[in-house]
Amino acid sequence: MNTIVLLQIIFTVVLFVIIILIFRQNVSLKKEKRIGYYSLEPIVDNSLSLSDKFIKKYLDFVKRQRKLIGKSKILRRKSKKYEKYIKYKHRETFEPIDFITNKLIISFNFLLLTIISQVFTIRVLSIYELIINYFIGYYLLDIYLYFDYKRQTKLIENELLRAIIIMNNAFKAGKSTLQAVEIASLELPEPICDEFKKMYLDMKYGLSVDTAFERFAKRVNLEEAVYLSSSLTILNKTGGNIVEVFSSIERTLFDKKKLREELKNITASANMIVKILFVVPFVFIGIIYVLNPSYFDPLFSSPLGYMIIFIIIIMLIIYLLILKKIMKVEV
Repeated sequence: MNTIVLLQIIFTVVLFVIIILIFRQNVSLKKEKRIGYYSLEPIVDNSLSLSDKFIKKYLDFVKRQRKLIGKSKILRRKSKKYEKYIKYKHRETFEPIDFITNKLIISFNFLLLTIISQVFTIRVLSIYELIINYFIGYYLLDIYLYFDYKRQTKLIENELLRAIIIMNNAFKAGKSTLQAVEIASLELPEPICDEFKKMYLDMKYGLSVDTAFERFAKRVNLEEAVYLSSSLTILNKTGGNIVEVFSSIERTLFDKKKLREELKNITASANMIVKILFVVPFVFIGIIYVLNPSYFDPLFSSPLGYMIIFIIIIMLIIYLLILKKIMKVEV
């Protein structure tokens, strides 16, 4: 028991020191930004910090594993779905197979941290719990990428009308489609400028306008992008005035965006009620756990308890999907 207590103290001290170092690093970075803002020439330090060196070594390690993991045809085929997550500035240094490498590293570290955490609880994990924790760590990156992709898509959706206006103004000035895409990539904010840079690169490499915009529509998975891609495809096949076509697209997207904002205001109270109903069960669980920490122990001490937890999670997912289906309004 004394050895376990000693290990707990050591791990606590190490975690505390790591938290302090991270906090000091963040404070120093904030101070440097404030000083750089008020100085005529911001301080330039070419030396790498400890965190930058760690990140560089980690990226080098991922690159070294690229060839080894890339030998598997199954993993290489699975990695193709991660192409849409690679940013324009990382296109030469990052490949889709690197996401698989990161997933394996994260799952291993997650499993290692899970085993270490058992020192504090003085309990040995079963083989089933280790497998479950491994898969949780393996899919953590997918969960993060999914929500980040949704956030990025929402930002692209909000800025797509502005991109159409910029391109239409470029067409009115006599610019070509390639020049219009380049202007939009320079004028627009992230993340939509990243997508226009990819389209500009595709067109420079010889892909047609139809193919470039079709790839863009598949990456962002938006109805507006599909509408834009289809309009350009029809325009190139049948001919017509591109300024009039983009003016029509601009009016259509403006009306759609206006209607969506009105629907958002109308359904705001209903969405708030749904969010409250979703949070209430977790609040009750937290209150019960604080009042009686051993109340939920039977759920984690028998196969029946794990089955009940699994059923509850499935029911919660079904509940969320039904609510999402009910609250969704097609525009």
